[in-house]
Amino acid sequence: MGLLGRETRRTVVDNYELLLICLVAIAAAGGYLTYTGHVAPGTETTTRQVSSWQSSGSFSHNATVRNGTSAFPEGEVLEDQPVYLRKVAPVLDGVFAYTYSASNESDLTASADIFVQYRSVESTQNGELVYWEVKRPLTQDTERSLATDERMAVPFSLNVSRAAETVRRIDSEHGQTPGRLEIAVISELALSGTRNGRSVDTARTYRLQIIPSQSSYHVANAGPVTNGGDQTVETQVEKSYGPLWMLGGPALLFGGLGCAAALVYGRMTDYLTLTDAECRWLVYRSAREEYDEWITVGRADPVDDDIWTTSVDSLVGLVDIAIDTDERIIESDSDSTLIVYTGDRLFRYEPPPEPGAAVTAGDSGAESSD
Repeated sequence: MGLLGRETRRTVVDNYELLLICLVAIAAAGGYLTYTGHVAPGTETTTRQVSSWQSSGSFSHNATVRNGTSAFPEGEVLEDQPVYLRKVAPVLDGVFAYTYSASNESDLTASADIFVQYRSVESTQNGELVYWEVKRPLTQDTERSLATDERMAVPFSLNVSRAAETVRRIDSEHGQTPGRLEIAVISELALSGTRNGRSVDTARTYRLQIIPSQSSYHVANAGPVTNGGDQTVETQVEKSYGPLWMLGGPALLFGGLGCAAALVYGRMTDYLTLTDAECRWLVYRSAREEYDEWITVGRADPVDDDIWTTSVDSLVGLVDIAIDTDERIIESDSDSTLIVYTGDRLFRYEPPPEPGAAVTAGDSGAESSD
C-alpha cells in the first residue's frame, strides 16, 4: 500500500470514534429523511379559496346647456366634465350605478336612496369638525333584486346654482360658521339577501362632492369605489417533498450505514492497523517534509578513518545537530543516508526502508536470478 494509503489509515485510526459517530449521525439523518419521505410523510394545513365576490359603486354625471352661448349651443349635453359653468348649465344630472359579481349562486336585494348633503366642516388634527349638516332627498324608494353581474342604476338631478344659494342661506341661519361649506350628492345603499350562499345585511355610502364657485362648479368624482372579499377553508393534505429529500434520504441512510460497517470491519480485522515499520516510515516522512529546507541532496564521499562517526536515532535529532553546528544536512543521492559533517565529526542518520519497497526489490532480485 502506498504512502497515501498509510497516511489515510493513520488518520482513520486516530479519529476512529469521531468518524464512527459522524457516520452513525449521517445514517440517522438519512433514516429520518427516508421515513418522512417514503413511509410517513405526515400532513400539513393548506388554505383553499371556495368563493369570492367583488362590487362596484360609481357616479356618472352630465349637464344640459340651458342658456346657450357662442361656445355652447342650447340643448348640448356635457358629459362627465370636471367643471361646469353655473350660468350655462346650472342643473347637474347623474346616475348612481351599482353592480357586483360572485363566484357562486347569489341573490341580493339592493335599495338606494340619493340625497343632497349640505354642511359646514372644518379640518382639525383629530379629523373633521362638522358645525352643521342638512340632508334633503333627491331620489328615494329605489329597490330591486340583483343577481350576480346585474346593474342597478338610480338617476338624480340637482340645480347646483340653487344648491349654492341654499348652503349659504343655511350657514347664515347658524351665524356664518368658520367652516368650509360643502355640497355633495350622497347615495345610501342597503344590501340584503344571500351572496355565495351566505347571508348579507349591510349598508354602504357613496359620495360625489360638488364644489361651487362664483361662476362655475367642480365635480370631484373619485371614480368607482370597489369592495370585495373571499371565503376560504383549511384542509389537511399530505406533505410533499422535493427530489433532493426523496433521493438524498436513502443515499445518506445506506451510505452512512455502509461506511460505518466498513469502518468497524476494518478495525476488527486489523486492516486499518499500521505495522511498526509503517509507523517509523510515516514519522520519518513527516520529519523529512517538515525540515526540507535544512536538507540538500548531494554525493557523500568517504571520509578518513580518523573522522569520528556517530549514528543518530532520528532525523529530528540530526536537525538539532545541524542547527547547533550551523551546518547543512546532506542527503546522499545514492542511498538516501543523511549526514552532518562538522570537520572533525560525521553525524549519520539511516532512514527506515519504505514498507513494501524492500520486498518488491527482493522479489525483483529473485526474478532476475532465475
